[in-house]
Amino acid sequence: MKNLNVSITSSAEDHGDRRTLHEEVHSRPPVPLWPNERVISQAFLLDASARAQQLQWISKVSERYPIISDPIHRKAISLLSLRESPQRLLLKWELHGEFVSITIYAQQASENNFASRKEVMDEVNRLLLSKGASGIHSSGGERIVALDIALESGSFYVDAQEVAARFHGNTMIGSVILTSQKAQLWTDLQFDDESFVNVLLKHTGLGSRQAGRTAQRIIDIETYRMMALLALPSAKSLSEPLRQSELHLSKLSEQIAAAQERGTLDVTLDADLLKGVSAIASRVEGWISANGLRFTAAEAYHDILKRSLNELRESVIPGVQSMHEFMDRRFEPAMRTCMWTTRRLRDLSDRVSRTTQILRTRIEYVNESQTQALLSSMDRRAKLQLRLQQTVEGLSIIVMTYYATGLLMYIAKGLGNFGISVNPDLVGFIAVPVIGISLYAFLTARRKKQANL
Repeated sequence: MKNLNVSITSSAEDHGDRRTLHEEVHSRPPVPLWPNERVISQAFLLDASARAQQLQWISKVSERYPIISDPIHRKAISLLSLRESPQRLLLKWELHGEFVSITIYAQQASENNFASRKEVMDEVNRLLLSKGASGIHSSGGERIVALDIALESGSFYVDAQEVAARFHGNTMIGSVILTSQKAQLWTDLQFDDESFVNVLLKHTGLGSRQAGRTAQRIIDIETYRMMALLALPSAKSLSEPLRQSELHLSKLSEQIAAAQERGTLDVTLDADLLKGVSAIASRVEGWISANGLRFTAAEAYHDILKRSLNELRESVIPGVQSMHEFMDRRFEPAMRTCMWTTRRLRDLSDRVSRTTQILRTRIEYVNESQTQALLSSMDRRAKLQLRLQQTVEGLSIIVMTYYATGLLMYIAKGLGNFGISVNPDLVGFIAVPVIGISLYAFLTARRKKQANL
């Protein structure tokens, strides 16, 4: 009985990747925030060289400051403590497919005593340089996102005019967010003098993790908005070339239809048409190869942005445009341009494939017609050759019969010298049909034998 209990309670062998797969759902937990916090997030586009530089940079920083994130995901995410409370300073490094984000979380004393962005960044770079690491500006890559979020505890602003003074009088975007409606989001989505986008997150008692999740959603909205828009220049640049290729393909299709209606075969025309369609096909495939990945990534980024927007649970402030409404009117048209370009590329590729198939069918029909004509010509030649051969064989029988009969008549004449009297003319009369029929039978049998081989 004791052995049975040991067997039941003994642990089974785990899959080699079980822990890694399980921890994936915990790979990007929100950073708990204090009631007053400055969150400065930047994203950098990476090529192969910049990626290697970023990995080297974070490796050096990680050696000098304590890491407080899960070590399982350290290759993609590192959360480092640069300074402890009461002026806590955290650096979060996240590596994505084609970009890296670096976010600074700076704890503030109160809503009335906020350090400026310059003061925060100078302090971060000073701490990094003091330990022999380089500053964030030299970590690698081209900056695509620069976002400054001020998380302030306190009462809500009554209207946009009241908060606009903090944004140089710009037109404001704002809403009350979250299901609890304990936070208010304000931004102008404009670049300031340092090319940062400023966001004010006013709240009346958010939990630390809820505040962290909210800040992360705002970061995701801005980051994935910019990453999705990377496809827009490609979509705009393809607009006119796509239109020209569509018109060219339409003209080629009309020429193919006209040639089909004439019912005549023109090898030169078909070859020119196939050459034109092939040129369009090569251009379209080149565009798809060069831009397909960019458009696919834009679609994925767009989906993440929409999900983050929905998770804000915005409630409208009277007279103020919400973030969701702003994105619908300003961002969605750009994404529709990209999606429409993707659809045009796909449709044009399909049209080229169908046109090529029609043209190849026509050319195959021409080839088959030419082959049929050639076979018919060869058949006629074979029949003529057979007739000629039969004629020659007939003449050969006559000639051979003539010479064979002559030989027999000579033999008959020669027998008279030996006392054997044979009429040569009678021999010739008898020999002609016998030899002729024998030769005809021999040649006929031989021809049948060759036909059977």
